[in-house]
Amino acid sequence: MFKAAVVLALGFSLVLCACSRHETLTTDELRSQLISARSLAAETEIFLDYVRQNRATKSYAQGHIKYLTEEIERSREELQQSSPAQGEGNAVQQLRAQFDALNAELHSIREKLDDQAALATAKEHVARIREALDEANSSI
Repeated sequence: MFKAAVVLALGFSLVLCACSRHETLTTDELRSQLISARSLAAETEIFLDYVRQNRATKSYAQGHIKYLTEEIERSREELQQSSPAQGEGNAVQQLRAQFDALNAELHSIREKLDDQAALATAKEHVARIREALDEANSSI
């Protein structure tokens, strides 16, 4: 009976571990996440220029903001589901912070698409986010 209980407990533990979505983020995966985040920031900068030049319809601009926001949130959630490899904690924290900052910037301009000053300020902020991502990437 004791053996059956031990086997059952071990089996249950293995099932719980297998179902866990919390994985260790390797250095290569972290670098890939940083490059992806930098790409989203660069795309946001290009998008802001496009909107500032009055080349985007309001519908297109709002749709693209939605797309960028969803991509950022998906990437942030994926990052949240994992833990950093040893020694990579600072880079992961920086990446999370920059995802959050980029997301906040997109939310802030959603209703200011006609405000040239707000768009210019947002572009400056996004450029700083991109630079911070470059620094984080060079630190790993």
